[in-house]
Amino acid sequence: YKAGNDTQGEGAVALGYQAGQTTQGGQAIAIGELAGQATQGGHGIALGYASGQTAQSAYAIALGYQSAYTTQGSAGIAIGYQSGQSDQGASATAIGYGAGNDTQGDSAVALGSGAGNTYQGAKAIAIGYNAGNSGQAANSIVINASSTTLENPTASSLRIKPIRSAVGTTMLMYDAGTGEVTHTASPVITGDITGSVFGDDSTLLVDGN
Repeated sequence: YKAGNDTQGEGAVALGYQAGQTTQGGQAIAIGELAGQATQGGHGIALGYASGQTAQSAYAIALGYQSAYTTQGSAGIAIGYQSGQSDQGASATAIGYGAGNDTQGDSAVALGSGAGNTYQGAKAIAIGYNAGNSGQAANSIVINASSTTLENPTASSLRIKPIRSAVGTTMLMYDAGTGEVTHTASPVITGDITGSVFGDDSTLLVDGN
């Protein structure tokens, strides 16, 4: 009923009650009740109830109940129930229940239930359950495999949980210039070192004071 009712673009497809109802762009696809209802951009795809309902931009994709419900940026991707629901940025990706739900920044990535849920910064990456759930800073990374929320409010930083505590044979290193992570069994440390040194039997060998 009233699918593709007003100003449907050439080659556009609208299936479902009020799907693609007003100003559906050319070659756009809206399937499901209220899918792509108002101002769906050209080549946009909205599949599911109220997916991409209002102001879905060109080349954007919304799959799932209320995914990219309102104002999805150009080439944005929202897959899952209420993913990228409101104000998803251009070229942003949200996959999972509530991922990138409210105000996801441009080119941000949220993968997992609740990942990047609210106010995820531009180019931020959140992977895992409730990773960067609220206010993740721009250009930051959160990887969460724990059962609790892991936030990252610090721009250009990395947070990971969990990391297992173990006695290792090598030391982890990071090259700030290239971004490469490496390890070595023979580390070379330069600069000042503070603290105490203990033997294997807990005998104090060097008093840091």
